[in-house]
Amino acid sequence: MLSQIRKGFKIVIFVGVWGILNLTLAQELPTQTSTLFSGSGNCAVCHQPGIPNSAALTAPDGSDISPVTLWRSVMMANAARDPFWQAKVTAEVAAHPQLQQIIEDKCATCHAPLGRTEAIYNGQQYYSFAEMKADPLAMDGVSCTACHQIKSTNLGLGSSFSGHYIIENDHVIYGPYQNPVADPMINGSGYTPVYGEHVKGSELCATCHTLFTPTVNNAGEIVGEAPEQTPYLEWKNSVYSAQGIECQNCHLPSIDDPVVISNRPTTLNSRSPFAKHYFVGGNVFMLKLLKNHASEIGVTATAEHLDSTIARTLDLLQNQTVQLTAQYDWESPDTLVVAVAVKNLTGHKFPTGYPSRRAWLVVEVEDASGQSLFASGSWDTETGEILGLDSLYEPHYNVVRNPEQVQIYQSVMSDVDGQVNYTLLRAAGYLKDNRIPPEGFLSTGPHYDSTAVEGRALQDPNFNRRGDEEGTGVDTVYYKIGGLNSADAYRVNVKMVYQSLAPRFVQDLAQYNTPEVQTFLNYYNQADKTPVTLDSLQLTIGSTGINSPERQVAESPLLIRAYPNPFNPEVNLDLTLSRAGKVTIRVYNLLGERVRDIFSGSLGVGRHRFTWNATAAQGRRVSSGTYLVEVTFRDNSSGKESKQYRKISYLK
Repeated sequence: MLSQIRKGFKIVIFVGVWGILNLTLAQELPTQTSTLFSGSGNCAVCHQPGIPNSAALTAPDGSDISPVTLWRSVMMANAARDPFWQAKVTAEVAAHPQLQQIIEDKCATCHAPLGRTEAIYNGQQYYSFAEMKADPLAMDGVSCTACHQIKSTNLGLGSSFSGHYIIENDHVIYGPYQNPVADPMINGSGYTPVYGEHVKGSELCATCHTLFTPTVNNAGEIVGEAPEQTPYLEWKNSVYSAQGIECQNCHLPSIDDPVVISNRPTTLNSRSPFAKHYFVGGNVFMLKLLKNHASEIGVTATAEHLDSTIARTLDLLQNQTVQLTAQYDWESPDTLVVAVAVKNLTGHKFPTGYPSRRAWLVVEVEDASGQSLFASGSWDTETGEILGLDSLYEPHYNVVRNPEQVQIYQSVMSDVDGQVNYTLLRAAGYLKDNRIPPEGFLSTGPHYDSTAVEGRALQDPNFNRRGDEEGTGVDTVYYKIGGLNSADAYRVNVKMVYQSLAPRFVQDLAQYNTPEVQTFLNYYNQADKTPVTLDSLQLTIGSTGINSPERQVAESPLLIRAYPNPFNPEVNLDLTLSRAGKVTIRVYNLLGERVRDIFSGSLGVGRHRFTWNATAAQGRRVSSGTYLVEVTFRDNSSGKESKQYRKISYLK
């Protein structure tokens, strides 16, 4: 099979510029094969732009949207190279050397699936870290022939979680299109393409992104297991699963433009929709680290590839994760109360996944001259650490009364003795899990035992609740700030920020003196640790006295979600109304020019969905770029009018 592919390379060399480019890119990726797998470089021969059909796998504007090009700069492609992951694996082994085989094998199952699955197929009981590092296929990360060979047999069942996907030696490649033209792939690679409905479902992603790790007691014995990450189970306990909104809707956004999915044969018809392999998540920090140390780490993506993925990641974080609203009131002539509501816009808890991630609220009050009078959530610009943290961990707050109290959304692991813990194999549960649940998340819902809210958030009447109603996906925090004067003017700045790697996780890692830990710490110490701002707003408080009529609405009667974002060519606009009223939806460009009126009319309480297909009023397709969706809401009962905006990006 490999000889056939190499012959293909020789032909390409003499045919033209596209062929030379194809060879150059493919050679950067592994071209090795094994019994079960083939390197992504072999897939690139046909599944990226090149001769004989250089227009294949391109967008209408001619840009390369091939799976290999978009995938190679994401965390999945670099799952085995990830220096933090490598450091963490070796640290876990250093802490539990008697469990080295179990640790290395378990971690490689999802971070190096081509190497580990092949080894188990060939009769090995365990797969080692050393074997992985020496195997180019293993270092290809979560590569093409891993995901596309997974069977549908046990998907969605507990038996598929924690990397228990099923891959067999039949060389069947599952894709999203019916009636594939099979002979070219069979003849060129030995794999047979077939239609697989399951590649479009969240259950496929759940095989690795629902992970339970062993729990080790003080004697070093395995005594159970604990959930390390459970976004699929959280999604099941939400409104999104019932609505058919899958992981792929946000993380592999589709375009409806017809795309020819292989550069050969030239007789292939185009397919639609086409899923762009963005695999975008939230780990801007690690993507930047990969870019800054690409050659040492062995990253195959170019700086331009990584810049594109970083931009998409920032767009997801800043437009599709949380939405802030706020209001203020004077509790007394000298005490201001600011209520900040955080709405989770994702289909799982936020932050999600690995327990090193956290998001927090930053609330600052300034006087008319700009002097800061109160600041909760400030951080050290050098270390990235939040100022004023409790020594063990910061608890959940319903009311914040002083700057040292910070509302941090995170999960904090505990060991078998109920102590704070950062070692995965010592995790027996969670002391705190106040990550904001998705809309529809219920304590009586499916899989709650593995995804439960933990800590003080359980007693917070405003956490995922509105009165007796559960499942709002909103947390409201009250900031009570004394020492002010209701006759004076103030400005309140509110924002929510995010870190994928909290400094205390790194500090714990530093106690283990392995080469991988030292390498990662070297990279980490050079990195910019500034958290990503997810959303922000500003309240201007006039000197209008206690009964100010200019209050802003904290628990907004209107919440907006736009997805997929970026989009091509359609974006869904989901509106949730807590009160009935008249709604107007318009789209503007960044020059303030009205592009399209989407809707104007009365709507009742509940969820409403609208779609914009990137056309102007006359039906012509607009140019790619950023647009603003303006939604105006007039409350039927009070007559009050409010506006909200969502930024959306149209990519061709």
